[in-house]
Amino acid sequence: MRPNKFVIEKQVSEFRSDNGLSLSEPIALKSLLLKLNILTIFRPLSENFSGMCLKDNNTSNEEAKIKEENSNQSQGRQHFTIAHELYHLYIEENPTPHKCNPGNGSKDPVEQCADMFASSLLMPETGICQLISETELTTKNISI
Repeated sequence: MRPNKFVIEKQVSEFRSDNGLSLSEPIALKSLLLKLNILTIFRPLSENFSGMCLKDNNTSNEEAKIKEENSNQSQGRQHFTIAHELYHLYIEENPTPHKCNPGNGSKDPVEQCADMFASSLLMPETGICQLISETELTTKNISI
């Protein structure tokens, strides 16, 4: 599937709703990982490896979900990687194990979708707009 902003926004909205999150609130990602029963291992990995996830649909009960995260990277980068991998676990149809390094300018449409999903999940447009005054939004002159 080629990246489509409207489809991604809908997927993010549904994911947030399914997990009891409003369309604008910040997400406590580690709490969300616990709620989703995703075993997450934070450990130092090589510089060019952000993280990975595995999904086992062959187990009884709920599928097993395992995620590994590079603890050498900044917290912001870790959060982006977690959100990126959530796309692979919950949105992507028939995910296959592969090395993922979000933000590396990948031409792979699935990786682009995962990056767009992560961006929208972590910084939803509605939430950003709520933080900016109406005057600044109207004049398109947003101050830092």
